[in-house]
Amino acid sequence: MSSNKNNISRRDLIKLTAGTTSALALGGMVPGIMTPEALAQTATQSAVLCVFLPGGCNALFGSADSFSGAGTFGVTNANMLNLGNGLVVDSTFNTLGAFAKANMASVGVAHGIAAHGSAKAAQFTVGNVSPVLTLAAGMGGSGSIKAANVGAEMAPGPGTAVSGTSLQQITDMKSTIDALGGGAPDPTMPKREFAAKGITAAEQMSQQRLKGNPESLVSMTNGYKAAFDTLSKPAQPFNAQELMTAYNLTGTTVNSMMAKFAAAELMIRSGSNVVTAVAGGALTWDTHGDTSGARARQRFAQDIMPGLKVFTDRMVTATSNVTVVIFGDFARSLPGSDHASVTVATVIGPNVKLGTTGKVDANVGLPGGTPGVNGLWGYVATVAKAPAAVVQGFGGNPHTAISKV
Repeated sequence: MSSNKNNISRRDLIKLTAGTTSALALGGMVPGIMTPEALAQTATQSAVLCVFLPGGCNALFGSADSFSGAGTFGVTNANMLNLGNGLVVDSTFNTLGAFAKANMASVGVAHGIAAHGSAKAAQFTVGNVSPVLTLAAGMGGSGSIKAANVGAEMAPGPGTAVSGTSLQQITDMKSTIDALGGGAPDPTMPKREFAAKGITAAEQMSQQRLKGNPESLVSMTNGYKAAFDTLSKPAQPFNAQELMTAYNLTGTTVNSMMAKFAAAELMIRSGSNVVTAVAGGALTWDTHGDTSGARARQRFAQDIMPGLKVFTDRMVTATSNVTVVIFGDFARSLPGSDHASVTVATVIGPNVKLGTTGKVDANVGLPGGTPGVNGLWGYVATVAKAPAAVVQGFGGNPHTAISKV
């Protein structure tokens, strides 16, 4: 079999067998899906959205007061936001809702790497596998797609499946909307029960090849199961237009950060445990020479904050258990906004205790003993209320001071 055929995925299965077009994203059905009120009443699952800034994430966003004395990165009293309990962030975050700002923390990550490729890989590798997949596989739930990547840019790290869970790329929301009963009737679509039978037949015909290539065809194996599981359940009607309106979108293609936040909400509401969203290309946030921090602030304000506000207002509430993690390759060093060897992650969620373990010094360094990448994922697993075995698999949670659980 050629390499192209080895890469067949769930969306290919549905396109071939059920007649849909665009990228596939199918999940467990939640009655009343797509309204904030329904989420508060029905969404009991935990979920995590990881927003990754490729190229770097300036520590001024999570540790603004570290630079106030010298005024480096353009930090002044006017552009700092003191949230309390030692957490001082850039005032860009002031546009978020009150709940998000009251449940935010900065997490220090001392990975010791100042090279893009190595830092990216390190952030998404724990025990030689992807922590995204480890977390998604271990959190349970009924979603057909447990780990989703929204948009054309894929999250870094190993692609090897963990307990049958692989990262599924979502580049268009149409198939999810159709599968959940939110789109306009499509006369070209077969009935769900017929499509399910077709997928079962296709899986049976492919068994010899699937068993002979268990690793290279794991996405195809998972795709059969996800498609069958989804099509075997009755579609639940929801208001797709409400989602589009909330995020000010006119189409379903995931081609902007606002669309990525919308797609992340859609996937979480349809049962995904972990969603990754990469904010641009490989060096989008590699802000060399940005000594005033102006470029970083402008990009963050334009690309991240609008969608983050809508997402957190709708999804990160006292009655949900959705956590957002924002981080990059590394922080920016001084004096030239180059590559530091640490990073500072921003985490927002109902189980996050306001505070910081990510306060850098004036030279963008973290205190000795600050945990590395494992510690970040152990913390995220904890605040996401993942099973204890998942948390311990990351080595536990060393950031207990900023955790409510």
